[in-house]
Amino acid sequence: MIRFSRDRNRRRSLQWLVRLAVRGWGSDASWAAIAALQWRGNSQTLGRVRALVASPNWRQRAVGIGVASQLLQRHRRSMSPGAEYALEETQAMLLAALRDQRDEVVAVAATGFSHRPHPAALPDLVALSRHPDASMRFNVTLALGRYTQPDAIAALLRLARDDDAAVRDWATFGLGTLHEVDSADVRQLLWDNLHDEDEDVRGEALAGLAQRRDPRVIAHLIETLDDDCRVYELDAAATMADPALLEPLRAVARAVDRNASDRYWLSTLDAALAACEKDPDTETAATR
Repeated sequence: MIRFSRDRNRRRSLQWLVRLAVRGWGSDASWAAIAALQWRGNSQTLGRVRALVASPNWRQRAVGIGVASQLLQRHRRSMSPGAEYALEETQAMLLAALRDQRDEVVAVAATGFSHRPHPAALPDLVALSRHPDASMRFNVTLALGRYTQPDAIAALLRLARDDDAAVRDWATFGLGTLHEVDSADVRQLLWDNLHDEDEDVRGEALAGLAQRRDPRVIAHLIETLDDDCRVYELDAAATMADPALLEPLRAVARAVDRNASDRYWLSTLDAALAACEKDPDTETAATR
């Protein structure tokens, strides 16, 4: 059904999709129309986007910014992703929209910088990271994951301690996985969030610590690996690739019902076992 809907939208006219996106703003149908428009990177669509972002109607501005944030030129007869279309002009639209009078438009623009980051947006994004609305902070968190500047890292460290679990989750993901920065502050944040009340926050913290080969991960995994563990733990075990994890992983493999378990979970378990079974001395010799 979803595929049919997407195929149908591909055949819709530009005017029809814009009308659907504006009238149904915030609905799944509206976002599906925006997604279809994003794949029509050409002069006609760009002209319509210009008119939308200049509209006195905030819903039209929001739709225009939503399309601009990921406007792509589809490669015909190719399975590769589309190429960014009108990158500089659409970035300028996003920058202007960060100062819009309506928070709904600002939020869409903030999210847009997760796809089309621009250094000039960073000061506004950092300021918006303190917005009282959790949904705005969430959108900003998505964008800050694309920035490596110290101000962005500092904002993510703060957002990773946010009252809202979704904000903490994405900020922890941004720091732990998207960024390679490795500092005492980042490691302490990840270690703290490893004990968060939200399981996704804990999982992203574990992934970040494993990515940095933090030795504390080994003891944590020895305690938590069982047949009810999540992919987060198995991925971390594969990343650490430590023989000390072999027995806990083998115990999981013995306890699990392979016929009743999720295939992806099982493949991750097998990958973790294979990684931890490798002889470090053999691996070192092979790379010489």
